[in-house]
Amino acid sequence: MRSAQAQKTSSKVLRNILNFTVFLFIGSFLGALAFFIFFWIRPAQTVVPNVAGTSVEQARKMLENAGLKVGQVHGEGTVQFTVPQAQSKVRKGRTVNLFCEEPRKFVVPNLVGVPRETAETILRGMGFKVRIVQMPFKGVDGRVMGIHPPPGSELKKGEEVSILIDVGEPGRD
Repeated sequence: MRSAQAQKTSSKVLRNILNFTVFLFIGSFLGALAFFIFFWIRPAQTVVPNVAGTSVEQARKMLENAGLKVGQVHGEGTVQFTVPQAQSKVRKGRTVNLFCEEPRKFVVPNLVGVPRETAETILRGMGFKVRIVQMPFKGVDGRVMGIHPPPGSELKKGEEVSILIDVGEPGRD
């Protein structure tokens, strides 16, 4: 006959196996239920529109119409690409970052000796802000004596260029 100790041990083992089986079944059922719920009730998705070649404002409108938000905007000018990429499927409400072309740079021309009005017209036409610095000097009145930043420097549109203008001999009125 089996001893009482052996019966106790075998019933404990059977109880542990039964508990394990019940928990395995419950866990598998809950895991499968979560899996099916995720695929049946998935969050709404949308496709990231291709906004390359558009302005930031146009891209913002297109993305908002698709149910997306605009995140960071890198650079200026027209949009070159987005992250996440165009035509990829994402959840609605996702943030899309825009990467734009860098602003075009212009070379500061050498305008030393040019009349003030001509220099201003040229610089403003290039998109620079013009700051006039007047200085009395022995020379022809109203001509550019110097320019800062120096000629050949690359600047973005809207940056400032200072021109030093000769206002005639000192002490003469």
